[in-house]
Amino acid sequence: MAALAFDSGVASGAEQAGFIGLALALLQAMPPPLVQAAGRSAVPDIGQLLAAGAPTEAALALLDGWAGYMLSCGPGGRPMATVVVEPLGGEASAEGASPALALLGALAALLAGDALDGDCGVQVDWRTAGARLN
Repeated sequence: MAALAFDSGVASGAEQAGFIGLALALLQAMPPPLVQAAGRSAVPDIGQLLAAGAPTEAALALLDGWAGYMLSCGPGGRPMATVVVEPLGGEASAEGASPALALLGALAALLAGDALDGDCGVQVDWRTAGARLN
């Protein structure tokens, strides 16, 4: 999840469908205790949304029912997202080339938790955009 958080911050909009697929696979592989702790229900089938060219809606579907979110515009006009999972007691924000990538980066940063902290000093400093825990 930490790698997904950083990589989605520097990915291009053309790569977003692949990143959404990766996020879906990671969510499906979440250990049951984490699924229960986060209050996440079944991962939705987002194939039709991706096939229809709706990556933002697909990313939102991954959050539906268990995570809150806010989309905004970060410095320089890049999409920015904040994702909140109340049972985990935190939130994370990320920027991306598209709203979908920003949402994925924020979700991945939140779920990465402490694993993200170890990489922050190395990766955030050299990237123009990325994820950060709030």
